[in-house]
Amino acid sequence: MYHTFYKLKEQPFRLTPDPAFMCMTSLHQEALAGLVYSVCTRPGLAVLTGEAGTGKTTTLYALLALLEKRGFITALCTNPVLSREELFDFLTTKFATNCTSLLKNRQLSALYDTLLRNRAEGRPSVLIIDEAHRLPMELLEEVRLLLNLETPQEKLLQIIIAGQPELRDILQRPELRQFKQRVSCQCRLNPLTVPELKEYIDHRLAQAGLPGQTLFSDTVVRRIHEYTDGIPRLVNSLCETALQAGFAVRNAEITVETVDEVAKDLDLQRALPQNFENELGGFAESAAVYHAAAGEQGYNGHQAHTGDARVPLESYASRQKSLSFFGHMLDRWKTSRH
Repeated sequence: MYHTFYKLKEQPFRLTPDPAFMCMTSLHQEALAGLVYSVCTRPGLAVLTGEAGTGKTTTLYALLALLEKRGFITALCTNPVLSREELFDFLTTKFATNCTSLLKNRQLSALYDTLLRNRAEGRPSVLIIDEAHRLPMELLEEVRLLLNLETPQEKLLQIIIAGQPELRDILQRPELRQFKQRVSCQCRLNPLTVPELKEYIDHRLAQAGLPGQTLFSDTVVRRIHEYTDGIPRLVNSLCETALQAGFAVRNAEITVETVDEVAKDLDLQRALPQNFENELGGFAESAAVYHAAAGEQGYNGHQAHTGDARVPLESYASRQKSLSFFGHMLDRWKTSRH
C-alpha cells in the first residue's frame, strides 16, 4: 500500500532471509568470509552463533548462493529436531545417494561413495544445519561421526552449524569435548551498532528502489536502535510498521513520534539513551581489518583470526556489489590447498 507513496519498488523490510537485501556490515562480512574460508580449506566443522534475529539465516543463504554458483553440492537443514533415521534419510536424499537399505552402516557406505565421487568431480559437499542449538545430544554425536567421512588428505563433508548463543554453552559440556575439538572455525554475529543500523536501513531502502533515502533521519535511526538494540529482525518489524503508519497519515518522512507509536503497538521497550555523539560520523568507511576465522579461539570481538591470512575491508559501496568481494575471495581460495 505504501510503496507508491514512498516511491518504493518493493517491500524493503521483509522478514524473509533474502540475500539480495543483505547489508554487509563489517561483522556480517567477517562471519561470511570466515565460513567461506572454512569451506574452501576443508578443515571439517565451523560454528556460527548469534542472538535471534541478528541475521544468521540470511548469512547462510548468502553462503549457499556463493557455493552453489561455483558447483558445490549443498544441503541445508532448517529443522534439526530429527531422529537418527530421519537425519540419514535427509542426508541420502539431499546428496542424491543411491541406497535403499535402512541399515546405518550401508547408508554411511553409500554416502561415502557419493561424497568421494562429488569431490573427484570438483564439487565438494557441504552440510549446513541451522537452529543447531535445538539439536538433540544424540544427533550432535552423529554430526561428529559424519566428520569421519574422509580420505587421508581431507574431509569429504564440510559441516557448518548455526544457532543462538546457547549453542556455545552446549559445546562446553564435558560429554561434548570430542565434538568441540573438531571445531576449526567459530564466527559470531552481534547486534548492529548505530552506524551499522544507519547503513542497514539505507541499504534495504536502496535495494527497494530508494537510493539516498531521507525517510529515516539520523535522529529516527537512533530512536529505532533504542527500541530494537540493533537486532535486524526487530528493526525490520519496526521499520515496516512505521512505513505503514507514516503512509496512513501521509507523512513524507518517518518521525520519532511515529516510531514511538508503533513501538508501543509492537510492545517494544525503549532502552535508556546513550551518548551517541559523533557515532554516525564516518559510518561509510571502516578501518577494521578482517582476519579469516579459524582455530578454537574463534571470534574475538570484531575480529576473527586464522594464521596470517588478512583481507582488508572494502568501502560500503564496493562491498555491496553482488557480494563480488566474496566471489573473488572464494575463487582465489578454491585454487589453493592448505
